[in-house]
Amino acid sequence: MSRPTKIVIALAAFALIYPAATWYSGQRIQSVLDEQYADMKSHPSLKVSERSYERGLFSSTEKVSFEMAMPVAAVDGTLQAGEPLRLSMISQIKHGPLPGFKTVAAAMLDSELVLEGEAGAALRESLGGKAPLVARTVVQFDGGGHSAMSSPAFELELPDGTRQALRIGFSGFKADIDFSAGMRSYTMKGTADGLSMEDPNMQIALSGLVFDADQHRLFDDEAWLYVGKQRATVASMKAEAKEDGELGDASFLLERLSYDIDMPGKGEYLDIKALMGTEVLRVADVDYGPAHYDFSVKHLHGRTLMDLYRKLLEISSDPAQLAMQAEDPAALFAPLAGPAMTLLAHDPEFSIDRISFTSPHGTAALSAEVSLKGVQPDELSNPLMLIAKLRASADVSVPQGLILEFAGNQAEDPEEADFAAAQLQQQLAVLEAQGYLQRHGDQVKTSAAFAQGQLTVNGRPFNPLAMGGR
Repeated sequence: MSRPTKIVIALAAFALIYPAATWYSGQRIQSVLDEQYADMKSHPSLKVSERSYERGLFSSTEKVSFEMAMPVAAVDGTLQAGEPLRLSMISQIKHGPLPGFKTVAAAMLDSELVLEGEAGAALRESLGGKAPLVARTVVQFDGGGHSAMSSPAFELELPDGTRQALRIGFSGFKADIDFSAGMRSYTMKGTADGLSMEDPNMQIALSGLVFDADQHRLFDDEAWLYVGKQRATVASMKAEAKEDGELGDASFLLERLSYDIDMPGKGEYLDIKALMGTEVLRVADVDYGPAHYDFSVKHLHGRTLMDLYRKLLEISSDPAQLAMQAEDPAALFAPLAGPAMTLLAHDPEFSIDRISFTSPHGTAALSAEVSLKGVQPDELSNPLMLIAKLRASADVSVPQGLILEFAGNQAEDPEEADFAAAQLQQQLAVLEAQGYLQRHGDQVKTSAAFAQGQLTVNGRPFNPLAMGGR
C-alpha cells in the first residue's frame, strides 16, 4: 500500500471517528458544568436564576444568569433590601478532543460576563461595548483545567440619588487559575495595576496589586470552605480629603502593604493565621510605619463555621430580617447566637500575635490571647459560667511620649495640655509604685491576665472599681 493511500485511509478513519469523539467530549463538558452549578445551589446569597444550554455536535452555547442580594443603606442608616445584582455568564464552548484545533482537551470555553441594570449599562458604555470580564478556560477529560481571566480598564460614574456621584477608575486585571476536578483544589495568580475611587469628600488610589492562592476544600461535600494559603501585596494606597469636602485635610498613605493568610486544615478543624503589614503608614505628615497586625484563630470547627457564615449571608439578603433590624438592631444578630455558641463549645483560641507601629517617640506594641476551655452545652447560655472559663492575657509596651502626646491632643489650649500631661505623669507614677506597670527608659510596659474570674496586672490582683474609688 502506497504512502498516499495510507494517508487517505487515516484521514477517512479520523473523519469517521472524530464526530463520535466530539460527541463524547460534549457530553463530558456538560456533565462537568452540571456538577459546577449543582454546587452553586448551596450558596446562600448567590443564586442561579436561569440556565440555558444549547448543545451541538462540535460546539455548544451556555448562558447562566445569577442574582445576588444587595442590601443598601437607608436615609436613617439602617440596612434595607435593594435591587438584587443581576449578571450573566455567556460561554461559547468548543468540544474536544481538539477544541478549536488548538489543544487536546475535553473542551475550550470562551466566556464573557454581562452585568445587567443601570450599573451594567453605564459600564458597557464606559467599556465601549467590551465585556467587563472575559475568560478562556481549557477543561481536561478528568474535569480539571486552566482558566485565564482578564478585565479591561474602565472609568465609571455611579450617581447616589443626591446629585453626587462615586467615580471609579480601574486599570483592569489578569489572573490565571489552575483547578482540579470539581474545583476541589486550585492555585491562582493575578495582578491589577490600579484602582481609584472619588466622591465629593475623598479620593482614594491603589496601585500595584499582586495576589496568589493555593487552596483545597476541607470537606469534599462542602463547596465553599477552602483551606490553604492566600497572599496579596499592594505597592501603594493613598487617600486624601478634597479641599471643598467635609473631611478637612485628612490624608493617609500606605506603601508596600502585604496580606498573608495561612489556613491549615486538621481533620474537621482549621486554624487561621493572618499577617498584615505596611512599610509606610503616613497619617497627615507623621509616618507610623513599619506597622503590623498579626492575629491567629485556632481550632475552629469547620462545619459550624460554615453554618455561621451561611446564616450571616442569609440575614444580609433577607428583606424581613433587614426590616426587623430597622426596629431593633440587636434582633439582626439573634439568629447568629446558635451557631456562634456552638462554635465556642469546640474550644477555639484567639490571639493577637502582634499589633505594632512606630511613632516619633518609639515603637508601640501589643499582643493578647483569649480562649474558652471546656465549655459544656448547658453552660453556653449562662454568661457567668462562660466568664468563669474565660482565659485571657495581654502585653503592652508604649512610648511614654506617645501617651503624653495623646493626652495633650485632647486639650483645647497649651495650658490645659501641660496640666493634662502633669496629671498623667502623676497617675503613671502611682501605678508604677503599686507595681501595675514598669518604665524602662522611655517605654511604659505592663501585662494583664484574666483567669478563673480574677484579673491580674503584672501579676498583682487588680480591681478597677477600687481604683476608681481612690
